[in-house]
This record gives sequence, structure tokens and C-alpha cells, in this order.
Amino acid sequence: MSGGHVQTDEVKGFPDRLGALMVELREQFVEREEEIAGALLAMLSGEHVLFIGPPGTAKSQMAKVMCERLRGGSFYYYLLTRFTSPEEVFGPLSLSSLQRDEFRRRTEGYLPQANIAFLDEIFKANSSILNSLLTILNERRFHNGNEVVGVPILSVYGASNELPNEEEGLAALYDRFLYRFFITNVQDEGNFLKVLTSTNGTSANTTIGLEDIERVKSGALSVKVDDDVLQAYLSLRKHFRSQSVYISDRRWNKTLLVMRTAAAAMGRENVDLSFLPLLQHMLWDKPEQKEGLRSLLIDLTSSGGVDLRRLQSSSEELLSLLAKAKQHSASDVQFPRPVCCYDCGSTFMSAKELCRHGESFPKHLYMDPYAREAQGVNPSYRKFELSELMHVLENVRGWKVTCLRGGAEQRLYARELQDLRTVYEKVRGAHEMERGDLRKRLDGNIWLSKRDRQDILARQDRRLESMAEIERSLKEVEAELKG
Repeated sequence: MSGGHVQTDEVKGFPDRLGALMVELREQFVEREEEIAGALLAMLSGEHVLFIGPPGTAKSQMAKVMCERLRGGSFYYYLLTRFTSPEEVFGPLSLSSLQRDEFRRRTEGYLPQANIAFLDEIFKANSSILNSLLTILNERRFHNGNEVVGVPILSVYGASNELPNEEEGLAALYDRFLYRFFITNVQDEGNFLKVLTSTNGTSANTTIGLEDIERVKSGALSVKVDDDVLQAYLSLRKHFRSQSVYISDRRWNKTLLVMRTAAAAMGRENVDLSFLPLLQHMLWDKPEQKEGLRSLLIDLTSSGGVDLRRLQSSSEELLSLLAKAKQHSASDVQFPRPVCCYDCGSTFMSAKELCRHGESFPKHLYMDPYAREAQGVNPSYRKFELSELMHVLENVRGWKVTCLRGGAEQRLYARELQDLRTVYEKVRGAHEMERGDLRKRLDGNIWLSKRDRQDILARQDRRLESMAEIERSLKEVEAELKG
């Protein structure tokens, strides 16, 4: 690679082959558009995929075909139970090694020698298998006797009928699967008839090679990430914080590398907003988070990377705080328990102290003093910007916490208004981009599903309504500050 360009002579033609492969696989596996894209992208980026759904939904067949389309690749499949022994997964003990008083396994034909693996009922793995499996998934290493060897695994596709229970102690294994999909039986009647009459194969056999994957991985390192994508990441991080959803820095880093890999595989030199919908399969832990996450990503993609719902909520909260400030007396408001700053550890027993600290340190975050009792989680997971915290304490906890009018508090509100206005102007500028430009980006992104493209364009058409509401709230805030 030279000059920071992904599209070199070595990689030319790969995006076309990749697109043709996806078309063939989608013809073979109907109603699996997103799953096929995710499984291929996971293979290219070295991540693992979890399929959740009932038996008979083509999960193992899809993984097997993925490996068949990988030239020179080896495939390993096994159905795990509580009684599965390590020998069945990692290979039998070597008798010749035992004669030399060495503990070593013969791994040929087993998981440590595979490029693609499908492990059915993955969460039934017992403790004797689990530790070695975790090391293979994360570090690509296998402890064979007293030797630690590298494994050639690209992706492990795991399958389960259900998610693991928290008390089963499988959180570490669950976290290793960056991509997560729920798979159901075929829904459309026409597609169902196609499945019944299918020969389970296609006439074309487009393949990709191990050398292609290595070049894409190398190219991904030089792919740039657009600023509005990075801003969208910050919006997502704030959203998850406000919902007390914990996502590790490691997982954030992995998702960004996946998107850079997706761009590199297409011959792109940058990650733009059209790649954001890929995150809908990587950032949820519980099923009830899926639709909300997808809706938020659709919003961010269609609004220049800005979370319109959060912007509207922030402007309305600021307006509410200003309105309540008029009703409070001129005396300082004392808190029933201390409020703590997450960043510097300072504690505050009054609204005036808190607001002055907020003016001096506008980037600091604060903890809900009731988070431990209310959520039963580490309170460091529940962090708020000052305006968010005041809204929670006022409306959820029932405190009278609004800062006093005038002086430092007035300047604090004015600065928050200016920050909101700056973000709003960015949204308005993004809307001026012609709809055709967005459509061009979306149509050129092979990783997106048809449903994603349609929903993003539809959401952009409705964006003017949200912008009008935000503009109204901001003008009312301005009027309150001047009043």
C-alpha cells in the first residue's frame, strides 16, 4: 500500500467479486441479507458472529457455505453439550508425545487448525472447554501442552437457541461475539416456496482467497474516518451512558475497525455516515435494545451524524430548567445528599456550588447519587452532563435543584444554549446536502440492506419536522434568557 490509497493494483477487482459473492449467497439464503453481510464482514475483519434462533434456520449451512467460498480455507463444525470433552473439540492426546512424558494434542482436523468454525449450542460449552475457547476467540492462541501456538481462525460462528442467563457465568464468552443476529424461519410465502423448491446451491461459484483477506486487513489500517462519523460515535456514547448501558472501550475500538475494513473491502479510502447502520448488530446486549439502537443509527445517518432526538430533548430540558428557575426563591437550594463529579471527585451540597463547578469545568460529568440503590450497578456507569443530571434530579428524584438566575448560572445557561445552537446549525447545513448525494452513498455501500436504505431516506424526509421543533425550543430558551 502506498499514498494512503486502498484501491491498488493488488486489490483491484476484489470489490466486484465481493459484491457478486453477496448476490449469490443472498439468492441461496433468502431473507438472510443482513446475516450474510455480517458474516462476510466478520470474516474479513477477524471477528466472530453469534446466531440466535431455533434449529432448522440454515445457521450451520450458511457458515459451511461461507467457508466453501473461501479458497484454501478449512472448516470445523461441532455440536456442543455439557458432556462434550476437550478431545472432541481440540483434538485427541498424542500417544507418541505421552511416551515422551509430554502432554500434547493432535489438532489436525479440529478447531485449532480451522479457518472458519461453526459451534452449535455454543453456550453449553463446559468449563473444561471454555477457557481454551476464550483464548482462541480473543488472542488466536491455543495452549497445546506446555507450548502456546497461534491458530489460523478467521471467524467462529456460534449458534444458540437463546441468550445465556447472567448467572451462568458466560458473559466473557458472549462478549467475544462482536456480531449478533436473531434468526427466524422464513416469513414471506414466496420465499418459503423458493426454499422448498431450492436445490440449495447456485450455478456461479465466486470465491475469495486468504490473500484477499490479508490485503483488505492491511488496507483497513490506512482508511480514514470522517469527522461526522466520529461525532456520531460521541453521540452514541452519550446515549448509552444516559441509558446506563455499559460498552467497553475495546468493543468501541473493534466496531470502528470493522467499519474501516468494510470500506477497505469496497476500495474506499474513508468511512462515511453510510456505514453507521452496521453498528446495529454490534452494540446491543439485550434484545430489547435492538430496535431503539437501529432507530438511533438511522437518525444519525440521515442527519449528518447528529442525534436529533437528543438535541431536541436537551433543548426542551434547558427550557424546562429556565422556567422552573423563575419559580425558585433567591436563596441557595440545598441537596439532601451530596452530588459527586465523576471526573475530579468533587462533591456538592447545593445547586449554587454545582452550577459554579459546571461553569468552570464544562466537560465534566456527574453521577446520580441514587444510582447504586436504583440500578444495582456500579454508579460509574451512570454519568451525566450537568443539564442531564439536573433534569434527572428535578424530575426523577423530586429535588428542587435548578440553579439561581443571574451571574455564573446565567452564563452557564447561555453557554449551553450556544452549544445547542452550534449543533443545530450543523444539522441544518447537513440537510442542505441534496437527497441524491445521500442516495448515492447508500446505493454504493454493499454492506447495507435494502431495508436500511429505505428507512434512512424516509427518515431524512421527516427530518424537517424535528428541526422545526428544535428551532422552536431554542427560540423559547433565548426568550427566557433575555426575560
